[in-house]
Amino acid sequence: MKKQPEVTDLTRESFVTAFFQLAEIKNINQITIREITNRAGYNRTTFYRYFEDVYALIEYAEDEFMKNARNILSEHYNENSIGERRFFEVMISCFHENKARITVLMSEQNRAHFLRRIRENMPNNLYKGSDDTPKIRVVKDMYFYGIMHVVLTNLQSKDALPDEDLLDIIQSLFAGWYLPTMTEEN
Repeated sequence: MKKQPEVTDLTRESFVTAFFQLAEIKNINQITIREITNRAGYNRTTFYRYFEDVYALIEYAEDEFMKNARNILSEHYNENSIGERRFFEVMISCFHENKARITVLMSEQNRAHFLRRIRENMPNNLYKGSDDTPKIRVVKDMYFYGIMHVVLTNLQSKDALPDEDLLDIIQSLFAGWYLPTMTEEN
């Protein structure tokens, strides 16, 4: 007999929630499956039906964040809107809504991995290009990693810059540096 999808989703989410609760008090690389299953109220066998290990659970959480962000951003994105303020407002709002989980995913232990996965999952016309010159690849990396780092660090900061000020800076960089550099002859 197959389980109902709602039950399966709830069980999986119980493990994910337990992981993030533990990550608030412990380094993510030190969290064990036993701790997750104890907190979630399931046994290890049930955990292994959903995840191969703790890293698979982290990747699942990253995938869920990216899927949700993509769905939200796709409502506001087209090739011409990437530099518009509304796109960045929606992006920052998405980060605020997921602040607790992003804080864990952006921890020192996972930051490089998470940012790399976000970049790899961006729409092709937004980040990747087969004819990119070395200069264009560097500009894209500087802009992407710089914006992501600043937005996520600001989100976690006790004395954060107001979103409006952050948006002004992002938009200024996009219009004054990124876009002209990307469109100039190489």
